[in-house]
Amino acid sequence: MIKNGKKLLCVSILCGLGLAGAAHAQNDTAAAAQNGSTAAGSGDKSKTPQQRAQEKQAQNLQQVTVTGYRESLAKAIEIKRNANAIVDAINAEDIGKFPDTNAAESLSHLPGISVDRQFGEGEKVSINGTDPALNRVLINGQTIASGDWGGNPTDTSGRTFNYTLLSPEIIGNMQVYKSPEAHIDEGSIGGTVIVNTRKPLDLPANTLRGSLGYSYNDRSQEGNPRGSVLWSWKNSDSTFGFLTAVTHDKENLSRAGIEFFGYSTPGTSIPSTATVHGSGDVATAKYPVGINSSYFQQVRKRDGIQSALQWRPDEKNEFNLTGIYVRGSYNNFSESRYVCPGCGDTNKITDLTVNNGYITNATVSGNTANGQPYAELDANYRMSKVTTKSLNLRHDYNGDKWIFTSQVGYTAARGGKDPEYLMKYLLNSGGYNFSYDGRNTAVNYDNGSAANWGLPASPAGSPPGDSTLNGKYQAGGIYYETTKDRERYAQFDASRDLEWGPIYQVQMGFKYINHVNSQFSQGNRINTTDAISLTDFDPGTTPGNLYDGLHAGGDLTDWPTANLGTVKSYLNGQPQGPYNINYPSIYNVREMTRDLYTQFNYNAGGFRGNFGVRYVDTTDKSTYYQSTSGSAYYLTQGKTHYYKPLPSFNIAYDIDDSKVARFGVSKVIARPRYADLAGSVSLSCTGGNCTGSAGNPNLKPYSSTNYDLAGEWYFAPSSMLGAEVFYRKIGNYIVSTTDERTFFDPTNGQTNVYTITSPVNVSNAKVRGISLLYQQDLGHGFGVQTNYTYAHADTSTGLNLPYLSKNTFNIIPYFEKGPWSARVNYSWRSPYFTQIGRLDSHVFADQYKELDVSASYQVNQWMAVTLSATNLLDSTYYWYNDVKYAPIGMYKNGRTFAVGVNFKL
Repeated sequence: MIKNGKKLLCVSILCGLGLAGAAHAQNDTAAAAQNGSTAAGSGDKSKTPQQRAQEKQAQNLQQVTVTGYRESLAKAIEIKRNANAIVDAINAEDIGKFPDTNAAESLSHLPGISVDRQFGEGEKVSINGTDPALNRVLINGQTIASGDWGGNPTDTSGRTFNYTLLSPEIIGNMQVYKSPEAHIDEGSIGGTVIVNTRKPLDLPANTLRGSLGYSYNDRSQEGNPRGSVLWSWKNSDSTFGFLTAVTHDKENLSRAGIEFFGYSTPGTSIPSTATVHGSGDVATAKYPVGINSSYFQQVRKRDGIQSALQWRPDEKNEFNLTGIYVRGSYNNFSESRYVCPGCGDTNKITDLTVNNGYITNATVSGNTANGQPYAELDANYRMSKVTTKSLNLRHDYNGDKWIFTSQVGYTAARGGKDPEYLMKYLLNSGGYNFSYDGRNTAVNYDNGSAANWGLPASPAGSPPGDSTLNGKYQAGGIYYETTKDRERYAQFDASRDLEWGPIYQVQMGFKYINHVNSQFSQGNRINTTDAISLTDFDPGTTPGNLYDGLHAGGDLTDWPTANLGTVKSYLNGQPQGPYNINYPSIYNVREMTRDLYTQFNYNAGGFRGNFGVRYVDTTDKSTYYQSTSGSAYYLTQGKTHYYKPLPSFNIAYDIDDSKVARFGVSKVIARPRYADLAGSVSLSCTGGNCTGSAGNPNLKPYSSTNYDLAGEWYFAPSSMLGAEVFYRKIGNYIVSTTDERTFFDPTNGQTNVYTITSPVNVSNAKVRGISLLYQQDLGHGFGVQTNYTYAHADTSTGLNLPYLSKNTFNIIPYFEKGPWSARVNYSWRSPYFTQIGRLDSHVFADQYKELDVSASYQVNQWMAVTLSATNLLDSTYYWYNDVKYAPIGMYKNGRTFAVGVNFKL
């Protein structure tokens, strides 16, 4: 089938050239020139490269002088209309003013694009039904490193970018290439997002734009300011300019959650004397290993600066130096109180109910001869600083026939837990009962008061951090896990005007990339000295409205909490156990890539497009630690090397002045996550239930043959009706397998047997879908923007592809007239598979809907006032295991209200 796909690519390229040549032979030269003047990469051969560059600059100057949401849509339509590939775009409404305060949320308004909102705002995007890790984000055509804050289970060490770190004020436009071109960096299966930032010579001299705002979240009941300033200067000759933009943003998150730690079967461990209700085999019925009530508080602070120097010493040369620096603080305090039937407590069950193969109600008694039931209250404080920086130097030479571009650059990021303070308290006496049905969840303790949670004193004379002691003597520990991401690159591109029939230009280039992604981890164990009680830690209680809307009952909604300052003081003041390097979690992946490409652009008789080949040569070296005994580790290295030609073909046909048909076919790859390429392991052990995830240095890249077909009708100004059909035939798809391994855990100083999930290349997948889009200026200030996407995947595992919703819908009615502007954004997506979770759980996210509104009033030509509200429905983010009545987690993030002032001088 792969061979057939390559043949089809070749046939498509030859057919495209034949069509273009035939059209050219019809002497429709005038039409060709007219179309060439509107197509991206203009094919008007009567103009020199300098003239085309000047025209492009004039267009940019015109673009930034037009303001408003309607005009931003019009400019986005213009980009889409003139593109030679299948492209969607979002434009800034004005200098320093993007449609949303989160770039990912703006992207989610486009057809075929959806975002995951586990923490209340979009952090990564899925394009045409593919995992966010299989799509790339490029800033001005280059990679930007990304760090993780260490607490988001979906925020793994991937190749995508966390959009919350990107200030929208610096964006000129964002373009999403759904069908690739050879000159664009490889690595995307769904699509590539290219973020284009501002340049000083494209703006009026002494441009000053800024914004001040204040936002409030009704669940955290906290408000914070945000602000940005952009200033741009250039000399009177418009040959030298400087631009800088500074941003500050702060947000308080307060997330309530009800979580389930996967499911298991009890076998014969439940006593035969237990009272059984319902129907079904108790031994094979699934029961929740743990049920948790979580209270997550986070303060997100982001400060950034983006600067650009632009110098045009003469008509043929131009130099650009751009830099970005973002520093984010993601410190968070996570408190949890959970029962754990899977921690050896099934033999304490005295009463239970079985429904549909699940134990949905049970009583775990503290009055049996089998010991005290296990329940735990955690208070974990994670300190996380995330930094991202990039620097790019670019030189453009515009000759009479040739255009040369040289670039060198560097980007780096750092993140992780630095450190994480871990503290626990155990239930001293009594039992509990639980019940759930997929909507309602309840846990009731015999005695859940603060005085009934604590730890005993460690035996006298035991050394600090003594790992031979029972886990009940461990108060917690201090754990470090830091990640680094770095890339250096050099790139040379050349293009030359041609007169080869319909072919008017050739582009070619070379790129060298040296990328390093690494992680270091260590931690210690801290034992008690004297007995402690939660009452010693200045306890409070969870906020009264925190769990509203989650259908939680009993003791899940009102429980004692520890004071953060007291927890840190206690852990720092205790005798410190020795720090143990967490060898299983340490890795270093170095990836070296050498790319060559050639692309031909053609235009004739209404046909336009491009075809070419990108040749990719990649070497991965993974360094990590292995163990044969679980405690003695040795350094090892794995190496893989592969090279692949990636042909692509795009054709657009201008049916008439208002209609365009497009087709694209290409071979693409997406490389595995860096952590997946390492042999490292991430471990988690709760009450004796030990799980983990591991990498695989022998992984091959995903490969796919992509087919895209689109039709567009631009029936009125700022209006269009379109359809896109896409098909992805993916090979080497990565799936997860599980096995048991023995490891040493530095957080408790013990060696345990873990159930480990690791990735392997064993699967193929097919994704097919269609997107429908409609946009119209209705007149009298009103307009509408809407789209619908249907996507379906077939996989050899039977599971859907991660983050693929079968149905996604967006509608954005807007009003803009005179000084007033208002917009409503409504989005909905159907359930989607996310990951393989604990105990081999198949974790799905339920349908999710989002309603946002925004309005603004232009007070005068210098100032505008804005109001906005996001997540007005306060939707529940719901995870489940295969079936909806088997929950994994349900979360509420609250509504956010904001007021702001935009000014320009």
